Amino acid sequence: MNLTLQRLLIDSKKINLFFWIIISIGLIVYKLSFHELWKDEWQAWLVARDLSLSNMLAFLNYEGHPSLWYLYLKAWTILPIKEHILLQISHGVLVVVALYYLFVRISLPTLWKILISFSYFIVFEYGVINRGYILVILLSVIALDLIVRNNKSWILGLILLLLCQTEAYGVIITAAITVYLFLNSEGNKLILFRKTILWSLTGFLLFVFTVFPRGNEDDFTRAYNQQSFSIKVIHESIQGHLANVFTIGLIDDTASNGVSSHGFIISILLLFIIVWIFVRDWRILLSMIFGLLSFIIFGMLIFSGGVRQWGMVYLLFILMLILSHHKRYKWSFFRYVLVVTLMIAPMVHGIKALITDVQIPFSNAQEVGQFIKENVPYNVPVVVINKFETAPVGAYADRSLYELPSGEEFTYFKWLEKVYIPTQSEIFLFARFKNVGGIVLLSPGPIDPKRFPSAVLWQEFSNENFKRENYWLYSIPLTK
Repeated sequence: MNLTLQRLLIDSKKINLFFWIIISIGLIVYKLSFHELWKDEWQAWLVARDLSLSNMLAFLNYEGHPSLWYLYLKAWTILPIKEHILLQISHGVLVVVALYYLFVRISLPTLWKILISFSYFIVFEYGVINRGYILVILLSVIALDLIVRNNKSWILGLILLLLCQTEAYGVIITAAITVYLFLNSEGNKLILFRKTILWSLTGFLLFVFTVFPRGNEDDFTRAYNQQSFSIKVIHESIQGHLANVFTIGLIDDTASNGVSSHGFIISILLLFIIVWIFVRDWRILLSMIFGLLSFIIFGMLIFSGGVRQWGMVYLLFILMLILSHHKRYKWSFFRYVLVVTLMIAPMVHGIKALITDVQIPFSNAQEVGQFIKENVPYNVPVVVINKFETAPVGAYADRSLYELPSGEEFTYFKWLEKVYIPTQSEIFLFARFKNVGGIVLLSPGPIDPKRFPSAVLWQEFSNENFKRENYWLYSIPLTK
């Protein structure tokens, strides 16, 4: 075995530092050079930018996410830099710090670290795409770093509280970590870890207070699982959280194409492999199973999610590997290779995603926004059909858009709002109110010519893109 390979199989500090620097620089350059922002990325930024602190916090129950990501972004919105660049940089800083903990602070074989960092979830879904999920990763690895260094002070408790303010999945990760701490304590467990449990519980209650649905009950019931509890629902959640995570790209996406018998068989096989990997330490195994079951039950009962959400199981798996490696068990070559095998498909899929984002736009919103900025005078209103789909265009165009029937300007959207399609007479009425000779209409799909007989297609933006965000731009002259 040559020296380079031997260093990859152990935890080599020099190689770790090298890869942290190279991957961090490469990822930041990649994000700024090739990645276009889509609606989910823009939404949090626009909410943080355009709402006061109190109004923003009150609005989060519509977002379904707690406050930490929005508070973090709000601090960045005051800087005088182009917003699409600023959002990428603000997210990139967190990615770089998370990679620092992975490569420099955490003890794992260097080869594992490289495979983890290039996995679809770490490098692309949470690394390139600018969402608050990166906070789940960062705070999780900080918590694990404190635990393995035996630093169970109030700082660990604070990190767990903050972890609960990232995502619902951050709450589950917090619970799994708390279970591990509880099982590893000696003597009177509840007394010894009462402070940690109190921090975690406080974080959970704060999470519930922030995101608990308030307002129109009909709207919120459409946000969560509406299908009846059944074997199919169980099957979907199990397959999504196992086969679609560790064999991603090898089987169909459960969220898009449903379940399959081979997908379920693969999921059960993966479950047995995971149990075998961690079976030497029942505390780690129980913590892993607790977290995995919590994710699956959450997917069955509350929100089924997709690959982005299911990827949190991959993070949980990595966290348990960190704890297991810290125990300094002797890893057999077979067990080592088995762990590597579970990392291969996510890594291959991650590299494919990076290549695809270079080859085609992530969204067509940037192209449309630039077209509007160059060709539509600022005094000419751009009226939209579907705020949810069109909001990122306004962000790239550096202007507010208009919705009907209210005729109000908007930048961000409210999840679950019903789509209103105006009539041509309403368009004319709005044009007269704005004292302009016509309106530009922006739609995420072709409009009905019978409903808008005066509309003229100006430009179609339907080239292939990652998120299938396509747009049609129409001019509607005011006729007498």
